[in-house]
Amino acid sequence: GIGLRTQITALPLSRNYTMSTTNTEANAEAAPSNVPSLAQTHMQGPLEVNGSGKALTKDELEQVKEKLKALKLERGLKEPVRSFMDDTKTKWRFGGPPDYSLTNYLYLQQRTKVHKEGSLEQVVENLVKTWEMERSHKLDYTEHKSVDQKNFRISANGGKIYNNKEANQVGNYNVLLDACPAKLWDKANISWEKSHDMFHTAFAAFPWEVLEVFSPPPKVAFTWRHWGNFTGTFEKNQGNGQLVEMFGFGTATVNSKLQLCDVEIFYNAEEFINVLRGTKKVDEVNQHWAKAASGGGCPFLHKATSSEKNDPKEEQKQKKGYVAA
Repeated sequence: GIGLRTQITALPLSRNYTMSTTNTEANAEAAPSNVPSLAQTHMQGPLEVNGSGKALTKDELEQVKEKLKALKLERGLKEPVRSFMDDTKTKWRFGGPPDYSLTNYLYLQQRTKVHKEGSLEQVVENLVKTWEMERSHKLDYTEHKSVDQKNFRISANGGKIYNNKEANQVGNYNVLLDACPAKLWDKANISWEKSHDMFHTAFAAFPWEVLEVFSPPPKVAFTWRHWGNFTGTFEKNQGNGQLVEMFGFGTATVNSKLQLCDVEIFYNAEEFINVLRGTKKVDEVNQHWAKAASGGGCPFLHKATSSEKNDPKEEQKQKKGYVAA
């Protein structure tokens, strides 16, 4: 489990992380009128390309929950643990704790890595999932227990370094897309609410997984994958159900309570947006990650392609024999 409530007083040095956690069942109460259900608060696209462009109905969601239950029973699987969802005093953005049945079902079905129970990979994965849950659903950032309230910092792709309060004010999308050019992501004119609205209809859910962890606490380095079937629309571009994936690298410094202190994320944000806009095809992106996954080497370094060799901007990188992915 994630171990955010562990009683350890010093950071463990081994890769065997068996820690205590708490978790809650999905909230079954009715969702507020501005969301279809507590299972689709931010991602509200259809599960399949059916032309409706609408979120799952109550009956469809119940079917997903039954499929999730059957999948867990058949394969002996466990759902990810998102801690700190059981505090009755929490100020929830949508009136109650989120229901991750749909996301967990797609995660268990489509993940590419199955990490051992209590492993460092599982701990990191659950920690990030808890952080995402708190940032997306808990209104009061001072109630976020996955982060070090005083020391938390986060940045993406060398962009602005946000402190705890700032990151909560602008939202995860604006933080993670901060380094994009304005023509791709105009963060100066995109609020927390608007940033989430822009992705509302693209996916039914957008699961996340840790691929590999390279170092233990206090500074954890890891690779990750974020994915979803593009069944809905983004900026009026209709998806056809194609699998849209993001791959990246991150580092996270944690304190003795395994709370996030300093987080740096690196990935190709421009490719992700361009695929959703329809200006790039799925098979035109993530090529270096696909090669690495098949045993073809490191996704961060690759030999210059013919097109890159003809690009003046790549001249300096060519001289070193490689270009950054």
